[in-house]
Amino acid sequence: MRTSLSRVATTVMVGLLVTGCGSATSPTPGATASPSQLPTAAPSDATSRPTSSPAPVTPTMGRIAAGYVHTCVVTDAGAVRCWGTQNFGDGTTTEASPSVNVVGLASGITAIAAGNYHTCVLTGSGGVKCWGSNSGGELGNGTTSASTTPVDVTGLSGGNTAISAGGGHTCALTNSGGVKCWGSNPYGALGDGTNLDSSVPVDVVGLDSGISMIAAGGLHTCALTRGGSVTCWGDGQHDDAEIHHTNVPVDVPGLENDVRLIAAGNFSTCAVRDEGSVTCWGPNYAPPPGERLPDRFVPVDVSRLAAGVSAITVGDAHSCVLTGGGAACWGGNSYGELGNGLTSDSRVPFPVDVAGLGSGVAGIAVGGMHTCALITGDSVKCWGSNTYGQLGTVMRCSSTSIPLDVRLDGSVGPVPTPGPIQLPAGRLEHTTGATDVLFRFDHSPDFAVGDLVGELFQPGPEFTIYGDGTVIFRDESSAGPPSPSRIVRARPFMIAHLEEDQVQAFLRFALDEGGLWDACERYETQDVDVSSWATLTVHAAGIDKRVEYAGYGPFGALYERIGAFGGANPTAVVWVADRYWGNLLDASVFQFIGDGVTPGLAESGTVAWPWPGIAPADFVGRDEGGWIGHPRRVMSAAEAAVHGLSDNGGVVQRVYLEGPGTADALYYFSLWPMQPDETG
Repeated sequence: MRTSLSRVATTVMVGLLVTGCGSATSPTPGATASPSQLPTAAPSDATSRPTSSPAPVTPTMGRIAAGYVHTCVVTDAGAVRCWGTQNFGDGTTTEASPSVNVVGLASGITAIAAGNYHTCVLTGSGGVKCWGSNSGGELGNGTTSASTTPVDVTGLSGGNTAISAGGGHTCALTNSGGVKCWGSNPYGALGDGTNLDSSVPVDVVGLDSGISMIAAGGLHTCALTRGGSVTCWGDGQHDDAEIHHTNVPVDVPGLENDVRLIAAGNFSTCAVRDEGSVTCWGPNYAPPPGERLPDRFVPVDVSRLAAGVSAITVGDAHSCVLTGGGAACWGGNSYGELGNGLTSDSRVPFPVDVAGLGSGVAGIAVGGMHTCALITGDSVKCWGSNTYGQLGTVMRCSSTSIPLDVRLDGSVGPVPTPGPIQLPAGRLEHTTGATDVLFRFDHSPDFAVGDLVGELFQPGPEFTIYGDGTVIFRDESSAGPPSPSRIVRARPFMIAHLEEDQVQAFLRFALDEGGLWDACERYETQDVDVSSWATLTVHAAGIDKRVEYAGYGPFGALYERIGAFGGANPTAVVWVADRYWGNLLDASVFQFIGDGVTPGLAESGTVAWPWPGIAPADFVGRDEGGWIGHPRRVMSAAEAAVHGLSDNGGVVQRVYLEGPGTADALYYFSLWPMQPDETG
């Protein structure tokens, strides 16, 4: 199912000081700095940081930029290539993965910046060109019409030293240190004293000189002065909670004279101080009365980094820094956008190292749910979500938590994987406990247990192999048990036992031919008819992996093996559990839903509340990993046996229960066995 693109996100490319004498990479002759430029600071000890300003650095080119679902890079030759979705500048609006050339930009480009759905470049002469979406005038050419090829920004044919693209607006830094902005302006992000959009550049009030860096965020903009202070304007940037928004620049209290780098994201902003510390603030929500902007300052723990922060970039829900040639990130990580081999968030502002990128990183860009790095030698690696091809590689998965190479030559080539399959020749080591999960297939975990229509009912994992060889599964090919008129039953769980050699054979198949050894963590689809997810989990041979995928994903062979298990194991019997999940929903307003699919209330009737010692309030929702599930309760075997609910395997799709103590209350109750490893 195609992910909604209505959510605003922005990647802000970092700017830098414009003086210095040394750099990690040589600047292009005659080139100028941009907000995406990535300076290299002198390394510092992680536990003892210098108290004086770091050695000056020469600006390196801002050569990589990421929008919400696209990415662009400036090659060593000064050409621009882009990939992902939306307008790439190649004259089309189709998805481009791998990369495509941008029309008219085969050379001479020194810097690039990407907003949500638009992109801008800086030419060697200091001119600015933009392409992409233009609903708020963010292309700066005097219109609000989108363009699939670069257009000149009105009045900015030369004399600019930096650019920065926000959610729907763009800004440029002039030779004189002044700032001009254009585009969407609902909260004053253009800084011209109005809240009116502008399709041509306008001067930012009071900033006609003295600025060394700019950073455009989702609905706000910030600038760094040559004296090291920070000034911001737009959404949530006023220090007075009663004002909150400001359409003219205001100084950020507490950041008056010691800041050397800034970056702005969708909802937040970060600053790197001279002594190496990082401070972020946001989100840009309306603060409570009396709260000042510094009250939202959050220090980022950079103490463990091997070297000082040389660049910082802030996106929608995650941020990254460059340090000593390596990269580290923190924040949201649902799609592996932190690049540390995991998909668990690092919400506490504590950077985690990007796998395999301890050195050689010349630039980094954060998108909506992906990240890309420019590697010394004109190569690029990307990680995170690839739903729209924003990782720039033809992958059989849609996200990866491990950086993968981007093919800048436009070729397709073989599918990249984290590494070759190297399964041990002998026994695959695994735990042997009766509750140790070795392999699990779960189709849409507990999907539709609250669906009163009755079309689907998939409670619990469909297939699990435990360490002692026990297999608990639902045989999709078998017919469901007979249902009394008042109890609608579903297919029961079956139980079988595998000998160790059979366990080994299955695990080896799952990891090798089944594709789990080198699988990515998440596979998506843009098919509109896919509305459910499946998960595959494996814990064996040193692999601990959980894979999510939509539809069938790339695991057709493994799916067929699981589906054929029941027929290949005729000795399997109906599993009788000692604990059950009881799921309870208020059915008073849904009495007739389900007619024609499963028997409705008129056909099945009701059953009296069967548990004197249990009240409806005892059924509560649990945390399902970011959302609260339907009200449920652990039921003992005795509690599940009333009215014969646990007969025939105890999988009950629906029975109507009359509420205790009142004839008006009506509940929809479902029952299914708890897996041996599940806890209440």
